[in-house]
Amino acid sequence: MLSLLLAATISAANIKSHIDFLASDLLEGRETGSRGYDVAAQYVATQFASYGLEPAGENGTYFQHFQLRSALVDEKKSSITLGGRKLTMRGEAFLQPLFVCEPCDVDAPIVFAGFGQESEYANVDARGAIVLLLSGAPPQLPNDERAYYSDATVKKETAARHGAVGILTLKTITDEKRRPYARNAAQAAMRSMRPTNDPGPAAIHASGAISRETAAKLLGLSRTEAILIDAEKGITHPFALKKRGRIHTVSTFTNVTSENVVARWKGTIDENVVLSAHLDHIGLAPNGDDRVYNGALDNASGIAALLEIARSFAALPQRPRRSVVFVAVTGEEKGELGSQFFATHPTVTPMVANINMDMLTMLFPIRDLVALGAEHTTLGPMAIDAAKQAGFEVSPDPQPEEVRFIRSDQFSFVKQGIPAITYKGGIHSADPSIDGEKLLRAWLKDAYHGVADNPDQKLDYASGARWADANFILALAVANAPEKPAWTPGDFFGERFGR
Repeated sequence: MLSLLLAATISAANIKSHIDFLASDLLEGRETGSRGYDVAAQYVATQFASYGLEPAGENGTYFQHFQLRSALVDEKKSSITLGGRKLTMRGEAFLQPLFVCEPCDVDAPIVFAGFGQESEYANVDARGAIVLLLSGAPPQLPNDERAYYSDATVKKETAARHGAVGILTLKTITDEKRRPYARNAAQAAMRSMRPTNDPGPAAIHASGAISRETAAKLLGLSRTEAILIDAEKGITHPFALKKRGRIHTVSTFTNVTSENVVARWKGTIDENVVLSAHLDHIGLAPNGDDRVYNGALDNASGIAALLEIARSFAALPQRPRRSVVFVAVTGEEKGELGSQFFATHPTVTPMVANINMDMLTMLFPIRDLVALGAEHTTLGPMAIDAAKQAGFEVSPDPQPEEVRFIRSDQFSFVKQGIPAITYKGGIHSADPSIDGEKLLRAWLKDAYHGVADNPDQKLDYASGARWADANFILALAVANAPEKPAWTPGDFFGERFGR
């Protein structure tokens, strides 16, 4: 009965129409705080209203506004010198804005601290130093622990606790293959943002990245190669370089207001299941014939699914036991800022679970889903069952190096002790003539966060509709379950954040 209802309710054509509008050039890439983002937010609010969902933002509206500080590095006024050699900006290194000082200056010794984990600081003195860190985390860690320790914020906070004053990052061999340094450097001109009341660790006055060629000149070619080869096995040997770095960072700042869009389908008890997807993308390229980063899959796909699920809940003949809250969040691309604000300043309480939808790579007829976070809470078995009901197989994460569990908005809820989960598309195609893994890896390398992620791509909207089905089935099951979701006893995240 449920599958028949879903088949009649969730529409692949509607998924396509939402993506076509949200990822159109008209919205100019939906940068947080931009006119294009505000148009997208109004579109989502209007859709919620048309379905009959109640506003659940601030002051009886669908919106939850908050203030951000935006920064852009002035590369002409900034500089980085390592081991007495001044580096070319972006070609050899790039800098990230800091929010704790204007301008920021560091003149300090350099130490190599591996992946930047606590244990790796045991044999180096990082006090007053610039720490050179590898991207990611040791590959032998369980997937989501690896994800947690790969997080740039965790690394920065750890470095600050050990007295570091600056951070430079070098990509591992694995990370360089999946997302080359040159691509990150080309997008270094994009604005960074922070909440106005949270500038980040006060001790860190320099942050950036260096290319592999720069590392070879700084450390020596053979030593750099040995470090990178050992890192693939999770082995590091922290040491002091006996060289200094001078980093001068000048940024321009503006104040920005942006908003989450929040609606609720009221249940019968005072508990809330939150469905989220990020509405923002990365805006406009500084130059080129095609300047719009349209963000069709990232993440107009998630918003399209969120809207269709909201419409499906409104079409149910009976309201669920728990309320279902739909949140289109801003600032995900700036570091999950909108979901962090909502999770710490909720407009509805209590929240018992989060189901997040971010970037279904519907590049082919998808045969399987990956339920990221399934092992951490009682949401796991429910998510596996819901995916199967929607016609998917369920696979383990085929890309643990992408550390996806901490890279989207579900993690903001996890950090508040709220059980959370997210489905990602797998690598297996229902069409045996299509190599799904090959297509996906090529897309991540060439189209992700690029102008090619637009509605002109060949997309399988039927897979998008079934993905929405799976999320709908899961949300309905959680909303009607006798018990609210709980952390698995002894879980890594439950021990750190669980309530």
